[in-house]
Amino acid sequence: MIAAGDTVLVAISGGADSTALLHALVQLRPRRRFRVRACHVHHGLRGEEADADAQHAGALARSLRVPISQRRADVRAFADEHKVSLETAARVVRYQLLERAADGARATRIATGHTADDRAETLLFNLLRGTGPPGLAGMPPVRGRVIRPLLWVTRADVQAYCKAHDLEYRVDRSNLDTAFTRNRIRHEILPALREIQPRIEATLCRLAEIMRAENEYMSEQAANVLREVGAQRPGELGLACAQLVLLPQALRRRVLRAAIARVKGDELDIELERVDALVHLAVSGRTGAVVELPGNIRAERTYGEIVLSTALPSRKDIAQEWHLPVPGELAIPELGIELTAARSRARRAPSSPTKALLDAKNIQAPLTVRTRRRGDRFTPFGMKGSVKLQDFFVNAKVPRGERSRIPLVLSGDEIVWVVGCRISNRYKVRKQTQRAVRLEARRLDQV
Repeated sequence: MIAAGDTVLVAISGGADSTALLHALVQLRPRRRFRVRACHVHHGLRGEEADADAQHAGALARSLRVPISQRRADVRAFADEHKVSLETAARVVRYQLLERAADGARATRIATGHTADDRAETLLFNLLRGTGPPGLAGMPPVRGRVIRPLLWVTRADVQAYCKAHDLEYRVDRSNLDTAFTRNRIRHEILPALREIQPRIEATLCRLAEIMRAENEYMSEQAANVLREVGAQRPGELGLACAQLVLLPQALRRRVLRAAIARVKGDELDIELERVDALVHLAVSGRTGAVVELPGNIRAERTYGEIVLSTALPSRKDIAQEWHLPVPGELAIPELGIELTAARSRARRAPSSPTKALLDAKNIQAPLTVRTRRRGDRFTPFGMKGSVKLQDFFVNAKVPRGERSRIPLVLSGDEIVWVVGCRISNRYKVRKQTQRAVRLEARRLDQV
């Protein structure tokens, strides 16, 4: 978890777990040759009691000669704004602030004091809420730069360590309130299970380890399949239904979960119910059917695909025009994309639909970028005559709701590229082409 030369930021609440963790890392610091920093997050809850926690954390860090930063958040306001529970809001905000503190301290690792008890409680919490293999894997020992060195240590061991080293720690009284599900698991359910299986924490942690290994393998397989069935386009990800329905159910769910995570940016709050709704969309959904997903993501069934995209507030035609210099770049927040243009001597057409190579002979710079207008015509690559853009969209099976937001690149008054779809046949690169223009489209959130 920690290598020589690392800087480890320890998340310290003032409780027994984080107190023992900070002290233990300080003892290991000279031998393992790493640096230790600390950070305390004040959640803006519990009033004077929380203020006392912050003071205690600061005093502990100073006594161990560890630099500490104090961060404060308004968790209740975050919960109200994002319509999540206080527990969820506290977790999200805490990690956000820890990441920022780690950046400020140039820390390569963020260490938290989660123990085997926390791991067992999380597994049971996920099980009661309804979960699959990822939830049964519980919290991982390492995720990004977050590490959990005490994940194989029990809470009783931690308290014994604190007693042996005369370490004072704070007790958060809110952790005793069984109105919270996690606290009820800790104080009622686990003790009852311990009467049947005295080593229940070790048993649940062993299950978590087994599920973590299997989950990693299945996630890797799903990522490989997603590369085969998924088509990344500007602002969206298309999944081939014909290939999805042939997959085993377990792998199909995994692929769909991975697709949602790719568009969403994380794997949080992707419930099985939403994943199964996508399965239904792929197997028997009608064209045009839509499923709303967490993170403001929408999934639409098209002629042969499920198209995942970030839901945009408006799908009306955009009358504005933009100019793309050659060479140069253009960001269009209204469409969520960035376009770049460069001169090129390439002769081979790119394989990606988000890239285009045009004969520069008749290109009028700067290029114009806009969305469709009534009466637009286009000469698709491979055809000699022009067709109505509307007919092209229908034949290309472009979802109706997306057509008004697809960027069109024009030279003068002529469409040279329907972004993500096809270039104009009149501007294709030929053997006699001497100069070319290379265009590329990227989502703004990927720039």
